[in-house]
Amino acid sequence: MAEKRKCEKCGLLIDDDMEYCPYCGYKQENITLEDKNKSNKDNENNKKESLLHFPSSVIYLPKFKNIYLFLVGFLGLQILSLFLSLILISLNQYLGYFSSEGTALLNFSTYLVVFGILILIIGKDFNLIFPDFKKGRTYLYGITYGLMLIVISSLVSNIFHLIFSVNSSNNNQQQIESVVTLFPLASTIIFGIVGPICEEFTYRLGLFTPLVKRLKPVFAYIIVALIFGFLHFDFSVILSNDTSLIINELVNIPSYVVSGLLLTYFYHKEGIVASSFAHITNNLFSIIVTLFL
Repeated sequence: MAEKRKCEKCGLLIDDDMEYCPYCGYKQENITLEDKNKSNKDNENNKKESLLHFPSSVIYLPKFKNIYLFLVGFLGLQILSLFLSLILISLNQYLGYFSSEGTALLNFSTYLVVFGILILIIGKDFNLIFPDFKKGRTYLYGITYGLMLIVISSLVSNIFHLIFSVNSSNNNQQQIESVVTLFPLASTIIFGIVGPICEEFTYRLGLFTPLVKRLKPVFAYIIVALIFGFLHFDFSVILSNDTSLIINELVNIPSYVVSGLLLTYFYHKEGIVASSFAHITNNLFSIIVTLFL
């Protein structure tokens, strides 16, 4: 029987010769017994200071992959979208500026390209993700968390809409709803499945993972949630000087921030596959509501 040792990250027992922890994916290093004991004491102290003391399911990739995932999913998505929109406008100005068909073409092509690049970046490290597909709890928790996400984010959204007497969704959501109505099947694939996976790879795997290694979990949660929330803010309304439009965008931000917090928690506790299933469940529900209500 192989000798056991504690994982340097989550503290669970693993085989002594394992390079990566099968539970949290953290790469083990050859350290002295004294260093191990110090590390274990630090981990215990951190657990006492934090409510987020469950065994982590964070997947640790090489540093450069975390950086690439975030840059491609965040900046790359914006740059590629701008580049493709300029091409579209040069070919057909009406299609590029005004039509839902143009918005659909731009979103579909952008997400597909970014999705492909993110997959290539992860590459052989998918072997750290695949084991979760074999666990029944991954699907059960993913769907259950998705339903929780729908209920809680909707509740937060309704509360803020009532407080500020705002009845409409933000520009981002309105554009998506118009595209979904025109292209239901393609929208289900892109907005319901591909988009959520891209965002989970970007903000959970690419951003939260390196942050939680360096910061207390609560700070990592806040940073990721705020970035995720304001990702859905249409900054162009600021140039319009229309106060009502600006307020409408701001009122919709809290529900996205809460969604970011919840999805980060799901990833932290159950892994990237479960958080992706939760995100997909939420988006598919929104698409169904748009199509049938």
